[in-house]
Amino acid sequence: MSFDPQRFIDISKELQSGQTEAHYRSIINRAYYGAFGHIRNNLGIAVFDTSVHQEVIRTLINSTEISKKKAGKRLENLFKKRKEADYLHRIEIKAHNCQFCVNEAEEIIKLFDSE
Repeated sequence: MSFDPQRFIDISKELQSGQTEAHYRSIINRAYYGAFGHIRNNLGIAVFDTSVHQEVIRTLINSTEISKKKAGKRLENLFKKRKEADYLHRIEIKAHNCQFCVNEAEEIIKLFDSE
């Protein structure tokens, strides 16, 4: 049985009932990985080191399809937000950023799947 990474987005939605910064950071992380995993699997990119994120983003941005290019730019921005949530513990993550990231992950998937 294979796992559908989009289920991470479902988890991020479930976490939205939480009110702590740990919830907020986890929401952003799971939303990103939902979109990233869906796209990586569909592109067939099997790199498993830290450069896999850049490889997926670069593949999208270099696509000849406009929707894939847009998805790449948006995934790159969501990747930055995920890194901030995961590693910049001195900055405060606000609840309103979470809903944006969940919506963005869903929109990125729609763009990717559109052509």
